[in-house]
Amino acid sequence: MMIKKITIKNFKSIEILEVVCNENFNVIIGENNIGKTTIFEAIHLWKICYDSNIKKDKKQFYAMTKNIPFKDMDFLRVYDDMDLFNDKCKPKNAELLVGLEIDYNSILFNLGFIVSKVQNIDNAYLQVRYEDKDEFFRFADELVGQGYNLMNGVVICESRPIANIITKEPYMYKNQILDKISKGKGHEVLRNKITKSPVHVARIEQHIKNVMEKEYKFVEVDKDNKTYIKLTVNNTNILSQGSGFLQVAEIFSSLEYTEAALYILLIDEPDSHLHTKLQKKLIEEFRAIDNSQLFIISHNDRFLNEVQDGELLFIDDKGKRRGRIEPLRPGCKNLVLNNLSGVVGAIEQLKYVDKILILEGKSDKTFFEKMLPKYRQFLGKEEPNVYIDKVNGIDTLNDKLLTYSTAFDGIVPDTAKWIVIRDTDCVPISKQSSVKGTNLGYLRATNKDLYFQKGYGIESTFLSETNMFVKWILKYYELNDTENLTITSMVEDLNNTYAGKVLVSTDAIHEELESHFLRQKEQRKEKIYETLRFQEMLREIDNTKISYIMTKPILDMYLAELHGRIVAIYDISLSALRNDTLLEFYYGNISSIDDIYECHKELLELLY
Repeated sequence: MMIKKITIKNFKSIEILEVVCNENFNVIIGENNIGKTTIFEAIHLWKICYDSNIKKDKKQFYAMTKNIPFKDMDFLRVYDDMDLFNDKCKPKNAELLVGLEIDYNSILFNLGFIVSKVQNIDNAYLQVRYEDKDEFFRFADELVGQGYNLMNGVVICESRPIANIITKEPYMYKNQILDKISKGKGHEVLRNKITKSPVHVARIEQHIKNVMEKEYKFVEVDKDNKTYIKLTVNNTNILSQGSGFLQVAEIFSSLEYTEAALYILLIDEPDSHLHTKLQKKLIEEFRAIDNSQLFIISHNDRFLNEVQDGELLFIDDKGKRRGRIEPLRPGCKNLVLNNLSGVVGAIEQLKYVDKILILEGKSDKTFFEKMLPKYRQFLGKEEPNVYIDKVNGIDTLNDKLLTYSTAFDGIVPDTAKWIVIRDTDCVPISKQSSVKGTNLGYLRATNKDLYFQKGYGIESTFLSETNMFVKWILKYYELNDTENLTITSMVEDLNNTYAGKVLVSTDAIHEELESHFLRQKEQRKEKIYETLRFQEMLREIDNTKISYIMTKPILDMYLAELHGRIVAIYDISLSALRNDTLLEFYYGNISSIDDIYECHKELLELLY
């Protein structure tokens, strides 16, 4: 048995919301005051209505629903009965719905309750009616037919962070204990839950051992005292135990207390008092529990990192407006946790962005981080409303683009433009258009575009504009503008040399580029690499397109050779530039808009 979907209408801050559930493990994340706890409370309200309408024989529901006293709502964080209803509801027609779609033996049951305010009487009781009475009767027949009664068919309990337990805990009857558990007050009956039976104690001890990695033995002492329960743990009063132990004991004692067809466990911050190492153990233990469905609220990154794909329910304002929350699709979890801090701190930015810029790697992201402030300053532009991130390599670019657009669906505005900037790598210039179309096909967004660097990668673009490259070489070597023709001649000669060397199979330049090509062909999943041959790339290279062969090692060779020619003529003690120091020098010495490459201006302008 499992809850497939939770439906909530006009309950507290939720106007209308469907929550699609994972069959076992659901971790709810979102900003503060967004409605995470309200989902828990909606489940509780459903259970109050459910229990109140079970006949005494526990085998059938009343045909006419029973109303529920408002005083039973005290644990739902309400002061007046109108606090239960959405702000759009008026007292004269205040009405809410809480429903669970339950799958039992592959049969779906839509069990919804409509709760309304009583007219002319405040804070007395609430009227309840079935959304569909026949659904409840069908459910009762199926459940009882399998040997359960309606009370132990569906059991719900909640565990909240606790730092301590009450000093004196009286003995209680089973119904009193279950009532405490259902209202999230299980810590008030912790001793009662643990001492149910020897078998029961042994199960709890095993759960705790699995999580805490240590033996714990419960012993009830002074049993002749029938007023208060006295319980020791490893010969020490349970009161002396730490908050981490008490939290784990509270969770698993509630879990083991009742045998049920479906045990729904609501846990708020299960990791709040646990060391990082034990959080993973706690999740492993949760997964081993049969006949249960867990709903967990957590803000802890380490805890969330242990959650599997499809187990995260992310709730935000846009999702609430759409009226539907569902588990993140496979492949999205790491993206969300890595890019949306804590409970995903960049969400506020993502909700209002105009553009999303997806880059290939760290150096590309650094380029925009360094260059955007300068570009804005020189042109007097405002800061663009853009979200920038990198895919950390392009080996599986299409999969990563699909993952990004899927994970951000429902977060970013539909009008936001997606911009992808990728290295050219070994893609021939003539084939860029078809590759672009394929890449963009994996983005779910409609407003999107992709741009190739004017070279092998961001570093190689410095050789895409000879005049600018010469200008920066003069600046680095502190040469006068009068040396422009000499340096230009050196650069053009080197370009001719490298354009020729790359065609010679025995040359180091050819071998280096071919090794990059073969490695990409082996690792990349893009369709173009299935049939692409190295010679196709080489055919498009000449001295005007030298930037397209400049891998980082080849660029370093080029800069070293240029350095040798310069120091042979000029008295210079500087070391040769490398691909990384070239970028650093560029970022640190731009003084005007005229110092920026045209191809770089084109990239920066994409964000406006």
